Amino acid sequence: MSDTGRSWPELYRQAILESDRGRLPARIDEASEAIRHRARELWYGGSPETRERRDLDAALRFLGLLRMVGTDK
Repeated sequence: MSDTGRSWPELYRQAILESDRGRLPARIDEASEAIRHRARELWYGGSPETRERRDLDAALRFLGLLRMVGTDK
């Protein structure tokens, strides 16, 4: 969980559902950091390839695309 107590899936959902283009970059950043943090936990914990790891990778890729198209003016 993030420092605010919200899980990466929750932060990810908030980012992809954000309709305010002004707030979108911050939402993407917050979700991306939570995802990277969870990925590091799994990596350093020696977790084998899991569905969550694949979900984390997919979420980061989608957030990258969202950043390109959602914050383009």
